[in-house]
Amino acid sequence: MTPTASPRDPAELAVLVPYQLGYHPGPSLVLTALHGRRVGMVQRLDLLPDAAACEQVAAHCVAVLAHSGAQGLAVTAFEEDEGGSRPLRTAVTSAALVAGLHVTPHLVVREGRTWPGGRELPQPHEVPAVAPFVLAGVSPWPSRQALVDGVVPPTDEVRADRVAAAAEGLDLAHVDEDELVDVWARVLDPRRTAEPVAVLTDAELALLAISLLDIPWRDGLLAMLAPGFFDLDALPPHIATLVIDAAGDCPWVDLWEEGDEWPRPQEWPEEVLLVRERLVEVGRLLPPPLTAAVHVAVAQLAWWAGDGTIAGICLERALEVDPDHRLADLMSRLLVTGAHPWSDAVAGPHDGRVSIPRAS
Repeated sequence: MTPTASPRDPAELAVLVPYQLGYHPGPSLVLTALHGRRVGMVQRLDLLPDAAACEQVAAHCVAVLAHSGAQGLAVTAFEEDEGGSRPLRTAVTSAALVAGLHVTPHLVVREGRTWPGGRELPQPHEVPAVAPFVLAGVSPWPSRQALVDGVVPPTDEVRADRVAAAAEGLDLAHVDEDELVDVWARVLDPRRTAEPVAVLTDAELALLAISLLDIPWRDGLLAMLAPGFFDLDALPPHIATLVIDAAGDCPWVDLWEEGDEWPRPQEWPEEVLLVRERLVEVGRLLPPPLTAAVHVAVAQLAWWAGDGTIAGICLERALEVDPDHRLADLMSRLLVTGAHPWSDAVAGPHDGRVSIPRAS
């Protein structure tokens, strides 16, 4: 869940950036969409020395920000070497002016000081806009790679080998449906007192992995975990009933069934995060060839909650595991464009719209 923030000046925005991204950006250019005094979408760009490459990257990124409804653009550069961000800053400014976006004066951060001026960067506790992130439990990772390692931890190879053996010859068509629902319900338990995922047997973990290879079952779970992503009515009624039972402990499922409004993840930040962490743990215990759909599920929960950084990391990993995974590819392309499939659905009653077409 991404809190709303309104930094008072460019220096405070620079302090806020790691909390928005979830990690300290390192040498880079960070573009922040401005909606009046409120900040919106954030993009981190690697610094590029080549002018032509800078122009191409800038044109795409500014187009995405303009499409998001931004009124202006803040440019924050994080440098190790003086002037390292200048080519990309120049290209971004030109592209923004062509797009009709106001660009605030650039701020460069280098060695803990802001330029121009050489003033010390404020400390996080001195920036009121940081407070909502701290209250939400956000603590920036030291780098993007550290965040990747936290979101996609190394595989437990010993356990994964045993799960792979248990999965051999497993046919979902011959699985007891009550057992399938029970195992998924234990994984999707949003309580802090829920049993650790690691206590599941190898056979139960294999069942989880194999079930996600079944497209209707996978899409049904995704429809439950992030309402508005898929149209549940498009699924076989029998599958829809099963996935509702499997995800029934997630509080937003009850609200969706009983109300006329799409649930909003901001109402259950702790529960959404706990379910996401439990899915990450499932992926850690599975053999890598069976993890693509788990990474997609984690990405979908993160995206629903407004965390595009984690969604992107998980989709990248899903496509590394299975380059032909159509759903991961579709979601990744939508994420790059700045799309948010729930933007319309959450605004009004659920009426059977399909936010994303089903893809195998």
